[in-house]
Amino acid sequence: MDEYSKSYKYWYPRGATMEIEVTGHRSSRYKKLLEQATEFYCTKLMSKRMCNSLEISIIFKKKLDDDEDYEAFCEYLGKEDGVRSFSIELKKGLTVRDTLTYLAHECVHVKQFATGEMKDGTVYAITTRWKGKEINETRIDYWDFPWEIEAYGREKGLYSRFINHCKLYPGGKEFLDSIV
Repeated sequence: MDEYSKSYKYWYPRGATMEIEVTGHRSSRYKKLLEQATEFYCTKLMSKRMCNSLEISIIFKKKLDDDEDYEAFCEYLGKEDGVRSFSIELKKGLTVRDTLTYLAHECVHVKQFATGEMKDGTVYAITTRWKGKEINETRIDYWDFPWEIEAYGREKGLYSRFINHCKLYPGGKEFLDSIV
């Protein structure tokens, strides 16, 4: 075990204990990086209590739901026994930087669903409830969706904070360099 991995348990942000599973990728070091990034992003976006109620599955796929325009996708799977479950799909073959940035973006969507800011709509999956208001997705451009404005607005800052945070700990820079 490298220095960074050993020290990670001591710098884990705010002590959240969410469940994270990464599938579809062979590298255990890469999986660990994604688990750590997910924990970091979520603890920056939500309270410890909210983070403790999350279960997130990160799945790597060659192609996401027959739609080549997406690099990543977040789906709220529901709440059972107080645990909110999510699936984040990431396209295989992306750079580490792109993967971590898309993961940050999707973690913003996790926050939006987990806090109730965003809910699946009621009208044939063409609407989304955003902060209590029903929004018809066919009448607004993708780039004007309020949930996407927030996610795109926060993704790069979350990514940069995570990378800088990793570099502060023994072996962190070397660990990141070994993944890239």
